[in-house]
Amino acid sequence: MAVQVSIILLSLMAKCTGLNITEANHVALVDGWWNPTVEDQAVDRAHRIGQTKPVRVVRFIAERSIEVSILKLQVITVNWQVFSLHLCI
Repeated sequence: MAVQVSIILLSLMAKCTGLNITEANHVALVDGWWNPTVEDQAVDRAHRIGQTKPVRVVRFIAERSIEVSILKLQVITVNWQVFSLHLCI
């Protein structure tokens, strides 16, 4: 029995092109970005109106790589955003 598998590979920068990928049920993040909202927006392309399947998101991070540094920057960025929000309230 043959199984048909379709794969589309996109950069995180495709988040701003207006693509809606409602047939996707797996998202793999392999090129991290310092701003976590960029990754969130890219993942959201699979969570659009018309999506009927659950979507699984996996982030790949290699030890002792630039991705580890990017993950640390994301934590700092999120903490700063929360801190700034508290200052505005």
